[in-house]
Amino acid sequence: MIYLDNAATTFPKPRRVTREMTRCMEEYAGNPGRSAHPASIKAAQAVYDTRMKICDLFGVDREENVIFTKNATEAINLALFGLLREGDAVITTNLEHNAVIRALWCLNERGVTTDIVDATASDDALIADAETRITSKTRALVCLHASNICPRVLPIRRLGAMCRKRGIFFIVDVAQSAGIYDIDMKRDNIDVLCAPGHKGLFGPMGTGVAVFRDGFDFSLLSPMLFGGTGVSSADASMGHTPPESYEAGTLALPAIVGLGEGVDFVKSVGTKAIRDHDAALYEKTKSELLTLGATIYGDFGSGAGLLFTLPGMAGSDVAAALGDKGICVRAGLHCAPTAHVALDTGGDAVRIGFSPMNTERDTAALICALNKIKNGRG
Repeated sequence: MIYLDNAATTFPKPRRVTREMTRCMEEYAGNPGRSAHPASIKAAQAVYDTRMKICDLFGVDREENVIFTKNATEAINLALFGLLREGDAVITTNLEHNAVIRALWCLNERGVTTDIVDATASDDALIADAETRITSKTRALVCLHASNICPRVLPIRRLGAMCRKRGIFFIVDVAQSAGIYDIDMKRDNIDVLCAPGHKGLFGPMGTGVAVFRDGFDFSLLSPMLFGGTGVSSADASMGHTPPESYEAGTLALPAIVGLGEGVDFVKSVGTKAIRDHDAALYEKTKSELLTLGATIYGDFGSGAGLLFTLPGMAGSDVAAALGDKGICVRAGLHCAPTAHVALDTGGDAVRIGFSPMNTERDTAALICALNKIKNGRG
């Protein structure tokens, strides 16, 4: 099997991830924060260690500002539903994933208004457009860092500086950039960073984080989940104390320690090396696709994701034919319908997602298979 669907989830995972998850379940899978016996204490230490690894990766000092979620979608929901109120306004872009679009649609039903800016425009035009839309009601700008269907990377440092100057929250979806790009929440003026564990951080599915900047006022953030936390058990209220007030129920300990090992893997390789590797595969694959007459969408530069169609063929048919040959890609709307409209794809394009686990051999096999499919031989 050749796996090129890394924008959906990275595969395979580094061996260190699965090894530590197995060791956790066999040796120290007590309930973290719920007891004082050795297994629980060791589990709590492992959770703390992973929080600190995430702090180090994203430039945060306080480990309690790392809230574990089951994915980036849950992290985005915590940020948006926890911070926005009836009468507020929020700014977003036309390249967003449904994790943002659907959450904002629901909030619109609750009296929150949304302004959408064009993220396919130049960086200067995007920032100027966003700033003109800020009013006295604007509470936040929420946007992706990198698109999940093309190599568009937004200027988050400049957007963050604008948000800080104008006094609004800056919420960033780093689902496609965490582990690939250098992200520093202080430098980039990010208030809330929402990341999955299972993509560029190479952790298991079922992991994610909402990371809040140092000095964030948690009295402004409403909990989204209610239940036991292991602290203040006599209180009926969840309170506003991070991380416990926002992590009701038992944590996914084996998955969290796996995430920690995934972060260590990223640090051992280096985000620049990962980014350069992905970009080289992107450029080589794009060049070969163009010789086949393919249309490339959203070609903003080199990146980890490449979107294309072959002439006269539906993207879903191409992906299915590749799947029959053991090559894993994804076709369709990729949970980003407004992005497909913005890029004028017709709604059914093929996405290739690269990772450090891929080689030029993989992409050569892909091009060979596509050539046969195009010429009716596959």
